[in-house]
Amino acid sequence: MKHERVLELILRFSTCFVLFGRGLQHLFYDAPYRIVLWNESLLAPVFNLFGWSWTDYVTSPLTDRYINYSVILVGVFLIVASLIAVFNYKKGEKLLLLSGLYLIVLSLLYMATKYFVPAQFIEYSSQMFSPFALILFWKKAQSDRLVLFIRVAVALTFIGHGSYALGIFPVPGNFIDMVINILGCTESTALIFLKIMGSLDFIAAALLFIPILDHWALTFCCAWGLLTSVARVGEESVFGFSHTLSSLGHEFIMRGPHFLLPLFLIYSAQKKAFNFLKATNISK
Repeated sequence: MKHERVLELILRFSTCFVLFGRGLQHLFYDAPYRIVLWNESLLAPVFNLFGWSWTDYVTSPLTDRYINYSVILVGVFLIVASLIAVFNYKKGEKLLLLSGLYLIVLSLLYMATKYFVPAQFIEYSSQMFSPFALILFWKKAQSDRLVLFIRVAVALTFIGHGSYALGIFPVPGNFIDMVINILGCTESTALIFLKIMGSLDFIAAALLFIPILDHWALTFCCAWGLLTSVARVGEESVFGFSHTLSSLGHEFIMRGPHFLLPLFLIYSAQKKAFNFLKATNISK
């Protein structure tokens, strides 16, 4: 298989994973629309302007039903968009563009649910920008601009993740629980482990932009991105692994870009090195 085809395949799977995973989330679980649609301080002035009752709006079962229908409809759209990526349907580029824009909006909504902590937004960088990376590849194949674009997305993802692990922002309880359940350690040991891995996240993000050391950083990002994704369904559950897989499987799938985009950069660097050696031999 040619190098370009492998690179394209990685981007297609990265895009498919995040869109399909988010689609499953929307279809079977929920999306944080209510952080805006039930925000009285934001919407009450509009309601007052038109003489509508805010209380009737937020207590109406019909309102909740319409929100749920909207979430499901978007879920169907994301599933369709994921098929465009996996089947390499380049005519569906506009749908992929819309899906990428929606992922940005969704990430902003999640940041709002976490009191606008910036780490919550940038942690989704690899997910948000996967559709755009695939579109760029379709247009110009591998390019220095695309590689830089993906490199920045990967760095931001690990900075966001590391910010929580280091305790720059409050460490999420599920981070601690996952470490305790998987490693079988105490809470204090889990916090030490998270600080170590958070430090490595930041170091790797910095080394991504140092040519001599970026390969080591990318190897770490690829491995750690895969492990943290698998950890979503690998932790013990009182209901068993099958229950955890069915209830949290989408959490792993949508994090595909966290390890697939670093893999793209590793493979891309190999091609660049091969072309350099080939050109050197020709000149001799």
